[in-house]
Amino acid sequence: MPKRPLRNQNLIFAFLAFFAPFTLYFLTTCRDIYWLDSAEFALATRTGGLVHPPGYPLLLNLLSFVSLLPVLTLPFRINLVSAFVAAGSCFLLFLIINRLTGDEKFALLGAFIWALSFELWQQATAIEVYALQVFLFALTLWGLLRWRETSSPSYLYFFSFSFGLTLANHLFIIVWIPTFLILLHTPALKNLHRRQWLLLFLLLLLGPLLYLSLLFRSQNPPGWAGIDSTNDFFRYITAAVYRYRFLAGGTDYLTHQVSSLPLTLFKQFTVLWLLLIPGGVWLIRKDKRLFFALLIGTVLAGSAALLYNIPDKEGYFLPVYFCLAIFIGSAAPLFQAKKGQTGILAIIIIALIGVILWNYPRQNRSHLTALSDLARAVSTELPAHAVIFTDDYSLFQALNWHKIVEKPDNFPTIISEHHLVFPWYLKQLSKTVPVPEHCFDLARTLWENRARLSKTQFGTLASQRVQEIKQHLLLNLADHPCFYFPQDFSQSLERWQNFQLQLHGLTYQFRPLGDSTIGPEIKFTFPGPERYSTNKFYDPYAEDLCRRFAATANRRGMLRYASGDDTGAIADFNLALKYYPDYSAAIENKGLVFAMTGKKDSARFYLTKFIKLEPNSPEINKVKVFLNNLND
Repeated sequence: MPKRPLRNQNLIFAFLAFFAPFTLYFLTTCRDIYWLDSAEFALATRTGGLVHPPGYPLLLNLLSFVSLLPVLTLPFRINLVSAFVAAGSCFLLFLIINRLTGDEKFALLGAFIWALSFELWQQATAIEVYALQVFLFALTLWGLLRWRETSSPSYLYFFSFSFGLTLANHLFIIVWIPTFLILLHTPALKNLHRRQWLLLFLLLLLGPLLYLSLLFRSQNPPGWAGIDSTNDFFRYITAAVYRYRFLAGGTDYLTHQVSSLPLTLFKQFTVLWLLLIPGGVWLIRKDKRLFFALLIGTVLAGSAALLYNIPDKEGYFLPVYFCLAIFIGSAAPLFQAKKGQTGILAIIIIALIGVILWNYPRQNRSHLTALSDLARAVSTELPAHAVIFTDDYSLFQALNWHKIVEKPDNFPTIISEHHLVFPWYLKQLSKTVPVPEHCFDLARTLWENRARLSKTQFGTLASQRVQEIKQHLLLNLADHPCFYFPQDFSQSLERWQNFQLQLHGLTYQFRPLGDSTIGPEIKFTFPGPERYSTNKFYDPYAEDLCRRFAATANRRGMLRYASGDDTGAIADFNLALKYYPDYSAAIENKGLVFAMTGKKDSARFYLTKFIKLEPNSPEINKVKVFLNNLND
């Protein structure tokens, strides 16, 4: 490995390796709370509470410090933490590639390729653990490479300290231990004396000791809780509750993961993947140990991430992509001292510009307020003293954020179905609404019998217990208006267990079976299509929200038609199509209403359009019958 420190005249390259990506991330960072765990981290920062296991103490302490800064809004401030550390990983990649190749220009291009990779850009614009994780991974790797280069114990101390911090951020780093051990083993390691080994151990321990800080965080709602003993604490910081997800899902799940992998990989570096092979060839010639260490870590971490059955695993691949970015950036020496070097540089720069132009609209979250708008809309449409059940994790966090930050009147009680099988959650809930003792028994016996069940059996039984506990709670809340906000809004719901479901704007109200009471007119409280339309967003969550608004309008249109209000039904179908112009259900319903009201030309237009949009729909035969009748 060439010993080539940065020259003063080239410090500008190092500056650009950090500042250019950070500027891009700053411009595209979300200014509001974002979906999933991002909203939970924002809420925990605001309340000083705990998040889901294993607790992420390093990130929580960092966010607590950032929350004290008197600039910008709190969500924007903490989202910028991800932007800052993501840009830091670009700077570290520049340092690594520059020391490997001795070419500052290609090292800077390598940093830019990494900065524009799809997943890093995603993680840089909203708070999560993964941007910090890849920064700490890069820092740890850089310390190891400097140790191999210099044999200086100071870099070994640095490695030990940074690895400890990484353990305090995300425990998945343990799958990279073989990579670190391969790089750690050098002849100089044998010359360390006992005091140095002791210092290495103490520095490593500093990171995990941060987990003790979690004991001083609030266990009050709406944060995680249930740490009442040493055993509880150990299970919490080791994320024991999620262990069943590893190898869960069976062959169907794994087949789906593997089949979707090529497209997932391609969008990370797009055409710049072409540099991977020449870069890998050069690296294996120059430093076989580094090549195989990174390759082994990539295979182990990538395989482990594929086998871990969670919905938002994309961030787990970031260290894998970082290693592959090292391979890509190592292609520089193959183009050095060649006549075509300028041409290669120009092609890479043009490709990077193309990536920016293509991805910028998709990665720009600076204007997104969808989750906050959804929380306001749901809370506004509910009556006083309402109770709302939801299996939508994002909405649960957002409603709590809305309650704490905006303090609206008559705010509903929120029940998270994801937490119903935890006795500590039921205990928290019992302070707000009555919880039957049988619910506690169902939750306790689930965890008591966990060791006897396979991963699949436990997951299935946990889902069943959620439904049982939910039913007991509903029966015990007969005096409260109870509602349900489903995460999956693609199907219209009419019944759940012994309750009928009546549409109530974005939510469904639980009613006893046989209750023929006509509910009030459904009034939309969410933003109009001038703000939310699928053709205005690239963000998948905002697009889903537009589709949810469209589905709600479409369902109200169906109810209006059933009650004899043809004009109102058509108006609602039109509203649905403003939110989601290609919404096939609204197109079909609009065509059917026109057909049944004698407007043949309009009916033919919409029914034909539906057939083109949904040629394999189970509704096709019905639609064709209507079209034939119109033609006859």
